[in-house]
Amino acid sequence: MNKLTVKLVSFALTAAVLFSAGACSYNAPVNEGVSGKKVAPEDPWYTAKVTEIIPALDESKQIDYTYNRLVGADENFLVFLTTGYYKMPDGDAIDWSDYDYNSYAIALVTIVDRETGEPTRSFDVTSVLSRDDYLENAFYSKGTVTAICTAYDPNTYEMVSKEFDINVTTGVTTANREYSKDDNNGYIDRTFKLGDYRIDIEMVWINDVSSYNLYIYSPDGNERKVEIKDTGEEYYDIPAIFPVGSDTALVPVNTNKGYIYFEIGLNNGRVTSKDAKEYDWIDMENIYLPYIDSEGNAYYTTFTGINKLDFKKKATEEMFNYNWCGISRNRLYYLTLVDVSDDSFVLCGDEYTGDSFTVSEAKYSIVKFSKAESNPHAGKTILELYTSYGDTEESVSKAIAKFNETNGDYFIEVTDRYKKRGDNVDYYDIGNDDEYESAELKFSSALSNQLAMDITTGKGPDIIMGVSNLGQLNNDNYLTDLTPYISGLDPDKYFINVIDAAKVDGKLYNLPISYMVKGIQTDPVFAGSSGVGFTTEEYERFINDTLNGKDSIGMGQAYYFATLFSAMSDKFIVNGKADLDNPDFKELAYYVKENVRENAKAWDDINGDDSYNYYEDIAYYTSCFGFGTYFINLAQYRGAKAILGIPSTDGRGPMVEANVSVAVSAHAFNIDACAEFIKLLLSDEIQTDFAMKDSFVLKREAFRECGMRAVEYYNGEGGDNWFAYDMNTGAPTDHRITFSKTNVDDMENIILSCSCTTSVDSAVNLILIEEMPAYFMDQKDLDDVIKIVQDRAQKVLDERG
Repeated sequence: MNKLTVKLVSFALTAAVLFSAGACSYNAPVNEGVSGKKVAPEDPWYTAKVTEIIPALDESKQIDYTYNRLVGADENFLVFLTTGYYKMPDGDAIDWSDYDYNSYAIALVTIVDRETGEPTRSFDVTSVLSRDDYLENAFYSKGTVTAICTAYDPNTYEMVSKEFDINVTTGVTTANREYSKDDNNGYIDRTFKLGDYRIDIEMVWINDVSSYNLYIYSPDGNERKVEIKDTGEEYYDIPAIFPVGSDTALVPVNTNKGYIYFEIGLNNGRVTSKDAKEYDWIDMENIYLPYIDSEGNAYYTTFTGINKLDFKKKATEEMFNYNWCGISRNRLYYLTLVDVSDDSFVLCGDEYTGDSFTVSEAKYSIVKFSKAESNPHAGKTILELYTSYGDTEESVSKAIAKFNETNGDYFIEVTDRYKKRGDNVDYYDIGNDDEYESAELKFSSALSNQLAMDITTGKGPDIIMGVSNLGQLNNDNYLTDLTPYISGLDPDKYFINVIDAAKVDGKLYNLPISYMVKGIQTDPVFAGSSGVGFTTEEYERFINDTLNGKDSIGMGQAYYFATLFSAMSDKFIVNGKADLDNPDFKELAYYVKENVRENAKAWDDINGDDSYNYYEDIAYYTSCFGFGTYFINLAQYRGAKAILGIPSTDGRGPMVEANVSVAVSAHAFNIDACAEFIKLLLSDEIQTDFAMKDSFVLKREAFRECGMRAVEYYNGEGGDNWFAYDMNTGAPTDHRITFSKTNVDDMENIILSCSCTTSVDSAVNLILIEEMPAYFMDQKDLDDVIKIVQDRAQKVLDERG
């Protein structure tokens, strides 16, 4: 290719133009929602112009991979760097004694005119690299691209750093510099620009302890080294640096104990440790490489929009909400913010096309948003859709956009007003499966309570996604029975048993749009008498006789029992009445007491066990979300083509665990309008889209189409990373595993064997976790414990009405 190819696409966001799209504490809602409100003509709406940049790579060579990123911008130019490699010859054809990796390296700078969106020129950075140079990074400032390289000097045994300044107008190298770092234990991780200062971040490892060197380059060209170390934490990352004064920067460091903060004097190198509580208003979990404008303001993208950090007010301000446009919100979240003004902003980044069974190619796009004079959806009534973080699956984003474009009366607006915030729950202290389950249950219980309260008072969202695990809400007081709205589905075309498995007392409160299959993946010869699962007695024999005493369900007694209880909750809670004084409950309790360890094994102990060999396993407690997971486990666990139910009293089959679920509030503004959105999620287009993202779906034709695509993909180039090796030893093999229609049939039969769901009543499970250990540890008789649990659980159920 002799010149840049540019494809310009301009569109009004009234059209549905779509891209591919921590923690566990609960914050109270920040508002009462938008359900039932009308879209006003003056409500914000943005149109967009999309420019696709296709780098001028060498067409005579086959590309192995590329990665594009913005390296700088000013009022005149946007400057992008494309790195990667062309495919190299086979090893036998290479003379390694005289081999130059850079002859196959890709390092291309593309200059785009800000005004027109047109590329003006490009130049190849590899032309200034020697055979031992490796391009680490680049940045653009004031008409110059600076390429940062490293090279190993065999004479001094040092890593030598080199910099080349290249004029973007002429492509001519105007300066070069070479210097050595103080040690060879680090590397330049990234570069930040704060006004006229440049800061290189170098992570250093010495004796398995990480620290950071900051190399600060002042406007006069001087370099100053600043060290951040010896604070007692393990350092993970520096995702951002914020200007908090003309010559002062705030450096947040992600550590094993959460974020710690330092102020750095840019003109003197002075380091001051700061109290992290001063910055608890900053949502660092969502901030990575923010955009810093000329005034020193910091902007970053979230799942819901673009926020601004105001360090003077110590507050976060929303500048743009993705509801104000028609582009897929999950796609926008992963773009880089380039520019922000009062009525426009620019994002850019790689767009990966294709599906899970195609080797995708990245396309670099620039998206410029401009504020429209009026909102094209004015007059429509808003239906509020809640999803955690405001994050929607790509397929859901497409469905929302299509609904908003085709429905003349209603407009779906996504909210995250019930937030999960990583800085409120210390996940760094969680060390095993029990502690993780405890955190999840506590969050789920708090979220359930708030949703229930808001729904009953008419302040809740209309459509609620991703809450199928909140069993407390499975009640006519809170959610609508969706059965009448999908009663016409053909069982030959849909997995009706999956829908039935999701029902509670015969009512469908949460519909699994895509789902996982949860159970024990192993060889079908190990199944119990039911053929699809295990009784407790059968599972005990399976562990002792087949698995050498090693249970793949890794939880301790209390959480293990709560899991078995939830999988059989239809036996214990019916129509709001608890019945725990029965043989099934007692059988599960006895099994757990006699066969399960008191506490889960620490993750560090599992990871540090050198004697443990994953390749010797023949069973795995899986949440299988698609054919990719199924095929990989099938290969690794030696013919594990069955997924069986966890131990129960009746040998029931595996569970359905919703990946994407949808519910409708019992007090929604218009339940019928919400049901129209659900029907759209069940359409051929959206179900196929879900399936091709490697998700199990309700539409059987889409499921099988996806399965055969997966067979073709994993038998070909998609299997190179997994199945060209012996999954039991890790050694290369000429006898790679192949897949066929039979494997698709097997997975279909596994899904048809599902008869229950993983919906958990967090409040009841927390009672079990508190009370059952008294029996497990021989402190109380089982009958006494059952009496206490029965009384407490029934009171909780009665309070719900």
